[in-house]
Amino acid sequence: MVENEFNYYYIRRKGDKAYPLIKVVGAEEDDDGGIVLMELQFNSPVPPNPVLADYLSGPDVFLSKRIIEKIKSLQPEGVLFVPTELTDTKGNKTDDYIAVLPGDDNYYEAMDKERSKYEIKHGGYWIDKLALNTETLKKIPLKERLIFALSELPGKTLFHKSVADAIIELEPTGMVFVNIEDYEL
Repeated sequence: MVENEFNYYYIRRKGDKAYPLIKVVGAEEDDDGGIVLMELQFNSPVPPNPVLADYLSGPDVFLSKRIIEKIKSLQPEGVLFVPTELTDTKGNKTDDYIAVLPGDDNYYEAMDKERSKYEIKHGGYWIDKLALNTETLKKIPLKERLIFALSELPGKTLFHKSVADAIIELEPTGMVFVNIEDYEL
């Protein structure tokens, strides 16, 4: 077994309030209904002097193209990389970011329900402490779970330690990695 084979992280915005939150305001689709472009804007409250970092926090993970190149070199399977167009408060547009989305087949029910602390209410999981089920993950080839989302926590994209380490080598701005087992609601 590879050391750290089951260590996963999610990305959180750095505490500096200069890093803006992002919202999706539109999308262009192809003939099959696949998203080919996401239109983004700053979400409220907008910092007085927003800093565009390598990571932009929003409903999805938005990363700079330099970070995406590094991720793609690891050849993750089942991940969608969707171009974006960000309009700032002055109407300027940038296409420097790519949305990282787990594909439809990259959602796995892999929460260890015995070691996790959670409740099921309002039709979903309310998780206080999260542990991953390594027996479930062992059945999924690593390439398919380098980047994925838990069915029990669909709003968090998880990055395998090898992906997190590769990104950290680039000294990214605006982001920190948090071990998923340190997740707090």
